[in-house]
Amino acid sequence: MKRYLLIILYTFPLFSFAQSDKRFFEGGLIVGFNAAQVDGDKLYGFHKIGANMGVMGGFPIYKKSLYFQFELLYSQKGSRMSNSQINSQLDPNSNYFLTLNYAEIPLMLSYHDKDSKTRISGGVSIGSLFSGTEKINNAYSVNAVDFYKKRDICWLADISYMASKHVGVGMRYSYSLLYIRNFANYTYNGQSLVNPYFGTNQFNNYISIRGIYLF
Repeated sequence: MKRYLLIILYTFPLFSFAQSDKRFFEGGLIVGFNAAQVDGDKLYGFHKIGANMGVMGGFPIYKKSLYFQFELLYSQKGSRMSNSQINSQLDPNSNYFLTLNYAEIPLMLSYHDKDSKTRISGGVSIGSLFSGTEKINNAYSVNAVDFYKKRDICWLADISYMASKHVGVGMRYSYSLLYIRNFANYTYNGQSLVNPYFGTNQFNNYISIRGIYLF
């Protein structure tokens, strides 16, 4: 986590520079939310809602149409299912909640139209898991950091529209390239789960809706 704080501190001078030369560097703020699920946990639907917020920057690498863009985000992912929505092999009164908190750095190539209003981006995101909770039936709660991989590398695709010079909105889809947890020979609260209820290999799968403010 400390390394991400250092990156943020070192990035602030770039955003100051953006004020003096917007032709070269573009900086801004992002505030929004993720609608997430975990593929492989046998629960379906983007029911886990979490924060997606941070700062962004970018600069042109080909004329004014192709940009390199990066972000520094707090991104909350996970899974949620309860009561009648739970998998039929479990008690119908069961519930399941998973919250995974990541510090995340997306790196993208972004195409801007001639007015720089419509922007289409794609790339990869590197996330570091720093906290999280997994809870089953409101009774068993564990620290997810102990059971999930510390890194989450995702591919992403993004489209955004700038309604004005400073204000816009964006939508993003992202999916893990590598599994975030493997349940092989897994033990949960002292119980061996050879064929666990909540799947084997698991992957983050989420949609983000964000508001954008450019300096």
